[in-house]
Formats: sequence, structure tokens, C-alpha cells
Amino acid sequence: MMALLLFSIVFLFPAWILSGCASAVVPLNQKTEPAAGAEEKLRHTLDMALLRSMLDRHAETEDLFILHPVAMTEEQETERTEENVEKRGRVKNPVQAQADPPTTLQEAPGPEADDRLLGLWQKELDDAMRQPPGRRKIQFSIPVVENDRVRYFVDYFTGKKRDFFEVALARSGKYIPMMATILRQEGLPEDLVYLSLIESGFSLHALSRAKALGPWQFIKGTGLRYGLKINSWLDERKDPVKATRAAAAYLKDLHLQFGEWFLAAAAYNAGERKVEKAVQRYQTDDFWNLSQKTYLKSETRNYVPKFIAAAMIASAPEKYGFGEVAYEPPMEYDEVMIERPLRLDAVAKLANTTVKAIKELNPALLRNMTPPGEKEFMLRLPSGSGETFAQAYRSSPGRAPPRVITHKVKKGETLLAIAKRYGQRVAQLMELNGLRNRQVRVGQDLIIILDGAARKK
Repeated sequence: MMALLLFSIVFLFPAWILSGCASAVVPLNQKTEPAAGAEEKLRHTLDMALLRSMLDRHAETEDLFILHPVAMTEEQETERTEENVEKRGRVKNPVQAQADPPTTLQEAPGPEADDRLLGLWQKELDDAMRQPPGRRKIQFSIPVVENDRVRYFVDYFTGKKRDFFEVALARSGKYIPMMATILRQEGLPEDLVYLSLIESGFSLHALSRAKALGPWQFIKGTGLRYGLKINSWLDERKDPVKATRAAAAYLKDLHLQFGEWFLAAAAYNAGERKVEKAVQRYQTDDFWNLSQKTYLKSETRNYVPKFIAAAMIASAPEKYGFGEVAYEPPMEYDEVMIERPLRLDAVAKLANTTVKAIKELNPALLRNMTPPGEKEFMLRLPSGSGETFAQAYRSSPGRAPPRVITHKVKKGETLLAIAKRYGQRVAQLMELNGLRNRQVRVGQDLIIILDGAARKK
């Protein structure tokens, strides 16, 4: 039986498809009987459905992957893809659900736009902005809570993406207190912190397909415009404190530019130039009208209901079935100013902590050293270790700071030989230069950090 079925799949099935396609091709000058053609088409459709059903049942039994005919609709393929991703992501430990892209909530698909919801949200945000600074909280009305699109995303986040959302909620405990405080200081409703939940799931390392990075998903140009340092040593888009301040400034500027929160939120997601072009193309600044067009991606058109759904769940998780979230403790740290570049292992030794702890508190650092071009640099250390570091730092010998050089790989050189030449460890060079293996190519530039007393051999 198995051999017969495989024979049918490999030989008869392609022939059947081709014969079906061939029968559908009719010369332009040849007339056909409509009734006969319709009957043949119906019989072919039923035969294809029967074969597809048989193959599906066999695939489920034998755990095989069956490639269906091209006639399968895009919607069916999308459903199968989402189901497979969901099955792969369904794990006992919610932390393991991070196999999903960090921007999975931002990119979630959804239904068509609804002008009633947009109008309600605009009113509630405007009402919040009329309150005194520090008391600007968005109060979601019953019509907003019960809106079909909001309910869709509530069901989506508590259903298909439940594991991922739980991971994001757990991570939120670490960042929301700090982020909400900054938004409040900047005169914005603290509820806008949930934009970060949608954008990145509060992941500092979230990278979108558009190369937007960090918890607030800044592209490089916008990040630089709002004062974030981005170079080969630092990327402050990953810094939760500095990126939040930049996001607050950006949101205020977008609201000032477009005059309403719909377009401001859309511009934050898609970029202000994208929204400007949409306004110019359709000669309207009404977000509802823009949301009916295809120029803005569905991700942007669904941004408001996703935000509302995420805010509703995150502000009352028990109500939506998230009663046992293991929230990470809020960020706590000491800040110290250093006046010369330091290796992170030296920092960890002086502060009596670990390099891992230093990296977690200073995620903008891209290498195991503070930027050599910075005469002064503010470091975050684990809470309570600032004074320990300061005393050790002041009493440490006034040795020369580490020296950074660039080595260009020559023909015949290996990473091991280069490491020995400069008194380095291979693993150290690999991590410093972002190498995944020991292979280097001729002409490649490698960064080498030499301690003050170290000399090139």
C-alpha cells in the first residue's frame, strides 16, 4: 500500500496536474460548450480535493511533508505557517519562547481598520494630555475595550502568542518602572510605555527586518538625530534609559509635526517620511482614510489596536489569564565616571562583580572595553558596588590606558599566530571582532587591544 501511494505521488500526481492544466488550455478560435467545461472543471476540483485529503491524512500518519499543488491559496499557506511556528514555540518554560523574533508582536497580522476605534483612541489620548503633567493616564472606555479589532489582538496575544507575550511581560518588570518615569518626566502619558512592548517585547537586542534596533526600535538615522551614539564601539539604541529619552523626544516631535496621535503613532512605526508620502499621495491627513489604502503596511494600520490590546493585558494580566508571570526585578544600578578607557574584565575586578553583570547594565557597549575615544565615560555597575569600584579605581596605579590598534591580516597568517604576536587569547580576539570561527581572510582588519604595559612583539 505504501509503495502504491508513493508511486501515485511521484509519477501519477504530476501527470494528473499536467493533464489538468493541459485540458484548461483552449485555442482562441475554438468554441467550447459551457456546460461541459463547467462539469469537467467541477470534476477536476473534486478529484484534487480528494487527493489532497488523502495525502494530508497519510502525511499526518507518517509524519511526512507534502508539497501541495500551486493552486493552494495564500491564506491556507499562511495558516499552516502560523500553526507550525506556534507548535515549535510552544514550550514548558516561557523563556524558551524567545525563538520567536523579538518584533513578533509588532509584525502581527490583523483585520481591517476601524474608524470608530481610531476616533475613540484619539479622544482618550487628548483627554490624557489635558491633565497636569504626571497625571496623564489614558483611560480606556468601554467601547474601546469591546472594539472588535482590540478583541482580535487580545485573543491573539492570549492565544497564539501567549508564550511570547508572557516572556515580554516578565521582561517588562525590569524596564517599565524606569521607562514610565522618563515618559512622565517628559510630559507624556506613561501608558505609552506599551509601545515598547509592541515594538520589541522590551528586548534590548530586538532587530527588525528594517534594521531598527533596541527596545524602542530606532533605525540608525533617527537614533543619531536624537542624540544616540552609534559607532563600532557603542550602539545606544540598545541602552534602555537613553533610548527611552530619545523615544519620548521623538514622539513629542511627531505629534507636533502631524498634529494628532494617529499619525504620530503611525510615523513612529513606519517613519515620518513614509507617512508624509502617504499624506501627499492621497491628499489627506486623515488616518482613517490612509488606513484604507495599501501604501502603509498592515503592521502600521493595525498599530493602534495592538497597542490598546497590549496595554489592557499588561495593566491587568490576571484578568487575561497571566496570573503567574515571573516578573524580572526593576533595574537598579550605581553610576561611576571613568576618565580613561578600561577593559570590562578590569572594571569587573575593581567592582568585585562579573563581566556578564557589566554587559547587562551597559548593553550599548559592543566590545569588551569602554570606547577608547571617550575621555570620560559613565558606567553602570550593580547596585552597591559603585563605592567599591570608586575606591579601587582611585587607588589603582596610574598606568597608561589600553591602546587600540588595527591589524590587517597578511597572506599566510592565522588567528592563532596573530593572537600570539600581540600576547592575546584567540577567544578574546574572536569576541572583540565578532568572529564566529577562527577563519580570517587576507586584508581583513582586526581590532587589537593592548594593555598599557603590553608591547607589540
